[in-house]
Amino acid sequence: MLAVLGFLLTIGILVIVHEFGHYLFARLFKVKVISFSIGFGPKLLKWQGKHNQWCISAIPLGGYVQMLDEREATVSPELLPLAFNNKPPYQKLLIAFAGPLFNILFAFIAYYIMGLYGVYNLKATIQSVNPTPMVQNLQQIPTNSTILSLNGQKVDSWNSAEEVFSEEIKHTAQLNLKLQVGAEQKIINLNLNKYLDNSENPSLANLGLYPFQYLPIISYVEPQSPAAKAGLREQDKVLQINQTPIKSWFTLAEIIRSSPSDKLLFSIIRGHESQQLSIIPDSAEDDNGQLIGKVGIMPTLDASLLMQNSYIKNYSILTSVGYAYNSCINLIQTNLTMLSYMLQGKVSWHNIGGPVSIAKASQNAMHQGIKAFVDLLALISLSLAVMNLLPIPMLDGGHIVLYALEWLTGKKINNTTQQFLFKLGLIAILTISGLALYNDFLKLLNL
Repeated sequence: MLAVLGFLLTIGILVIVHEFGHYLFARLFKVKVISFSIGFGPKLLKWQGKHNQWCISAIPLGGYVQMLDEREATVSPELLPLAFNNKPPYQKLLIAFAGPLFNILFAFIAYYIMGLYGVYNLKATIQSVNPTPMVQNLQQIPTNSTILSLNGQKVDSWNSAEEVFSEEIKHTAQLNLKLQVGAEQKIINLNLNKYLDNSENPSLANLGLYPFQYLPIISYVEPQSPAAKAGLREQDKVLQINQTPIKSWFTLAEIIRSSPSDKLLFSIIRGHESQQLSIIPDSAEDDNGQLIGKVGIMPTLDASLLMQNSYIKNYSILTSVGYAYNSCINLIQTNLTMLSYMLQGKVSWHNIGGPVSIAKASQNAMHQGIKAFVDLLALISLSLAVMNLLPIPMLDGGHIVLYALEWLTGKKINNTTQQFLFKLGLIAILTISGLALYNDFLKLLNL
């Protein structure tokens, strides 16, 4: 029941935010709005306001703002100046852009307020090390050591360490780490030339330095993956693979990675029972074109250690602006990176989630409290903004492209061409929606 309530609340809030952007700009440019609906399909509740009808409809998977438009119905001569299709291209473009814009603004305001009230930050403490072979001396870094500075620049959190690292590698391949190890300080110099030449997304984590520990306990099984087909489940603890004891997630990951298409015997604990499962990893190419194994599982973070390594940081009225801006930019970049990886085949399309995934995430967030729920709202709001700005006909991004072309060329796109493009867009949207629902179905059945 909480999952359903969480889903309705999440979708309801974000639909209102998105559609209100369209609505506000339509009113601003004197476009007559006929109705504002939360949801699609039959209208469960409706009432007439001063300027338009307000509705709550039966299918809670979105919403719409219906505007006066000659392409949809006959418009009387006196109302023609108020029709959407008769407005200048730049106004139509801004009305289309306003929905995603309001999603971004909502996330920014949410992060700004959270920054004022305090957010969890990770200390710049290295809890686990899985060094890349492309950088010497990494193995000399002890676990439970705290980064004091990078190339002389002080850091006070893991995020600030990553930010300094990202800036420094733009100018130099030499990295000087000053560490606090117990009561002593230690300096380690790293040459990153080979690593930077072969890494698409350089970061401290990509180097193999982590502010938390991964446990060899499964937190997620990708639907239809080799692990799912073999019967591996969430919360299974891996004890050994082919007689090799598994003490850390990195050992497990390395065995899988080095065994594409090889049969692996997993010894696991499920509840209080021991089981053995045979899994044959899929073969895939890494960034360097080498074949690696993948089974479709994710690890569990050591929650107790994570809490010990966290602290609450309160931002001021001014610095919270920077926190909100960086949070939004980072999440937008993450969304775009994930989309790019899906198109390249580096990330499975099974990661796309639908209503069930949102309901489950909303339920978990509501259990954790208001901050977690607001954080989830901001995350989904930014994801919706990115998705809606994709240049797919029928999405806001597709409309923006059409209105931009009309603005630049001075010619309207004819209705026949628009209808053809909208049909293609509808096919794309239905395909993505169907895939999301299919993935949800597989997760429900734990397939």
